[in-house]
Amino acid sequence: MKGIGVDIVDLDRLDLENDYFIQRILTKNEYKNFCTLKTVQRKKEYLGGRFAGKEAYLKAIHKGLGAVSFQDIEILNDEEGCPYLNKKNAHISISHEKKYVIAFVVLEK
Repeated sequence: MKGIGVDIVDLDRLDLENDYFIQRILTKNEYKNFCTLKTVQRKKEYLGGRFAGKEAYLKAIHKGLGAVSFQDIEILNDEEGCPYLNKKNAHISISHEKKYVIAFVVLEK
């Protein structure tokens, strides 16, 4: 399958007090990383990046929200800090700017 997907998130819309929402978006590994972050801004960027990345992945595979569980899509960082997806032939880029985060996913054949 080939595909591309993009998504943008307004970080002001994320509620860091809603742990139920956070744990629905993040896998256990992602949640462990999230809990180590020190500032509210960094937590919003991390959560927003994972949310946008998972939405972008769903768009790249031509599926809507709910077609694949967010728990089945994991975005971690390699040793150099670059994000990667746990899906074969999927590439992701995440960028933050003040109150927005954008994610772009490309699927190769």
